[in-house]
Amino acid sequence: MSIAGEIETEIEEVLEASTVEKASAVVRSRSGITILGIVSFLESALPIPILTDPFLIAAILLDRVHVKRYVIVTTVTSALGGVAAYYMAYYFIDILLGLMPLSTVEEFQTIVSGTEISTMMLTLVGAVTPVPYTASAWAVAVLQGSIAVFIVGSLLGRGFRYVIVGYCAYKFGPLAISYAKKYIGIASVAVLLLIILYALLKL
Repeated sequence: MSIAGEIETEIEEVLEASTVEKASAVVRSRSGITILGIVSFLESALPIPILTDPFLIAAILLDRVHVKRYVIVTTVTSALGGVAAYYMAYYFIDILLGLMPLSTVEEFQTIVSGTEISTMMLTLVGAVTPVPYTASAWAVAVLQGSIAVFIVGSLLGRGFRYVIVGYCAYKFGPLAISYAKKYIGIASVAVLLLIILYALLKL
């Protein structure tokens, strides 16, 4: 089978993979790092139920020597996915919302209603916290936030998140998901507190 055919087959498997064990089977192949990048891009670009974290953890557990490479690839492709989401919303937001389930539309409207939040803060909310990154990208686009600021915020926020995941995978091995959730949870609270402080200072 060609590399292109192998990637196509494995992308289908991605939709079924929600644990590190299942993700390992996908990233173990010779096109594993490509699959990791595609997963990271799709998670950011589209509101689909794919989590990049298990794939990043699986890749690191299989090859700890290249942990920095995996974190960088994941961060960059995630930011690129965010840029794709930004431009899709900039030009086609009405079409996108019409295709989305009500829960996604409500999340988006909640984010957009907080118009006093800066582009950087709005980006960090989606990049670090459990708030969907795709919805944050859409909100920044609809509010006509700076694409340059969005890209910087995406690289900082996604980089911060995946450094945590990568460190936990390298340090704690198979227990990485539990530790990553804990540390990301702490980081999410910190980001939200900073946003609240920022909003208060603007009053």
